[in-house]
Amino acid sequence: MRRGAVFPRRVQVGPVVFRDPFFTCSLLYLLLYFDSSQFLRIGLLAACLHECGHILVFCLLFRRLPVIEVTMTGFCMQTRGLAMKPWQRFGLAAAGPGTNALLAAAWYLRLCQQFTVWDAAFWAANVLTGLFNLLPVPPLDGAQMAAALAHRK
Repeated sequence: MRRGAVFPRRVQVGPVVFRDPFFTCSLLYLLLYFDSSQFLRIGLLAACLHECGHILVFCLLFRRLPVIEVTMTGFCMQTRGLAMKPWQRFGLAAAGPGTNALLAAAWYLRLCQQFTVWDAAFWAANVLTGLFNLLPVPPLDGAQMAAALAHRK
């Protein structure tokens, strides 16, 4: 029996495409079930807000929702085949780390007022998510920003 016959390999709901949804949801369920410290939840929240920054800038630039692909390794926007100017590509790539930087700055100010473990974890998750995505390794945002800068010259 083919795997795709029982478990679909691709499910699309509007602009959101789920790759291997059964296995992705199963893995996420198991990870969240054993996440008693809630650090995974906080990290996922930082990652989701990171992507929301990209989506917001995409909507402002192109006046439509992007296609978002959800896989076991995370989710990202599909921009292949979309004609973008270098400044648009740079801004779109910088939006995610920029969102994490803004959230980290806001939560640093909050931590200065009142220190809680959740707030410290959320601050750290945003710092780490933003910095990790600035690495110049494809398909991360740092590589997209570097490519946009190189194309501009």
